[in-house]
Amino acid sequence: MSKSFSIIRIILCIFLFFPVSCTNGQQIRSGNQGETYIYSPEELAKKLEKPACMGEYFSSQSGPLRKKNSDGTFSYDSTFTVEKIKIPSEGLLITGWLYLPLNREKCPLVILTNGGGDGSRNIKSFSDFMAPVLAHCGIAAFVHDKRGTGESEGEFAATSYNDYIIDAGSCAVFLSGHSRINSSLIGVMGASEGGRIAVMAASRYPVFKFVVSQAGTVVSTVDDRLYAQLNGMVDQGILSDSMEERVRPLWKKSFLAWESADPVKHEDVNEDIAEWRKKYSRDILPFTNHEMDSIPEFRVVLPTWRSMPNDYLTELGHFNKKWLAIFGETDRVVPTEASIKNIIHYMSLSGNTDYNIAVLPNCGHAPVDNETRQMINFHYLIINWLTEKVI
Repeated sequence: MSKSFSIIRIILCIFLFFPVSCTNGQQIRSGNQGETYIYSPEELAKKLEKPACMGEYFSSQSGPLRKKNSDGTFSYDSTFTVEKIKIPSEGLLITGWLYLPLNREKCPLVILTNGGGDGSRNIKSFSDFMAPVLAHCGIAAFVHDKRGTGESEGEFAATSYNDYIIDAGSCAVFLSGHSRINSSLIGVMGASEGGRIAVMAASRYPVFKFVVSQAGTVVSTVDDRLYAQLNGMVDQGILSDSMEERVRPLWKKSFLAWESADPVKHEDVNEDIAEWRKKYSRDILPFTNHEMDSIPEFRVVLPTWRSMPNDYLTELGHFNKKWLAIFGETDRVVPTEASIKNIIHYMSLSGNTDYNIAVLPNCGHAPVDNETRQMINFHYLIINWLTEKVI
């Protein structure tokens, strides 16, 4: 059973800055309808160049930016301050840290959302990386602990995506009144699960004027879970390709039951799971909803599973904000090709033409080159896009 727990954790979509195995990559091709919104290789290469605001400084996976001095020592960035703030949201206090540039009267603000899971440090890896970069380039950034994690109040296992969306909006509304924040230039940004949260927060809250999502899925919750779950098990050697085809219908039926939140459908699939366990190992089969609710190790995934009844695609038919969507070409957690098709479709419905899609070649869920294992300078892409489109 421990093997199954490890796979559940693998597909949480927690965004971490380390190399990941990416095989059987998707082939991304833009059709005529979307080719004007997807960066060409030449455009992407230009956007990945180091922005002028970075100067001689370069980023690190944690901590402040730094530059190398002529004597071999390093000077660390001191162009911003960090202030701890508690913000009310639905009767709870969300704890966060405001990165505020120095020597500016008012500046833009980005609310950074978190990846999947309940590890207060790991799920903020994208936020902790981006906040110093944004602040160094004159953009305030707010990093917060997800509801029910770290120093934020709430019970994590009882939360859902909607709670995180509300908290992101509450933080933005609260900080829009800050004397140093330009309330007309507030955006939201996140990676993996945080990418979906960021887009939906931008959709629902007028305070947000732009959004950046990195490896944020744009498919149905069932398709999202099915893609990530089965790919994760195949990549870990738990499922063969032939067995994956065999168990896929049962996994889909299980996810559809979670999507429906219907006890009758859950009991129906639970009976199927019991029958399948007579022939196959538990390690390759879904768990029942009763097991998910009662086994402590599954606490970490419950908010994701309980968010499945929510339709996050239909809302995009009214989305009209500036949007940069970044994907890895060979992502095995997020279905890149299907997500891009959906973005183009729903933006055509909303009439939104103010968006861009960047596909990082030879990258998976993390912005790391599959062959060299070197991180792609995706943060340069984000800063250059913000400079061109927003600021």
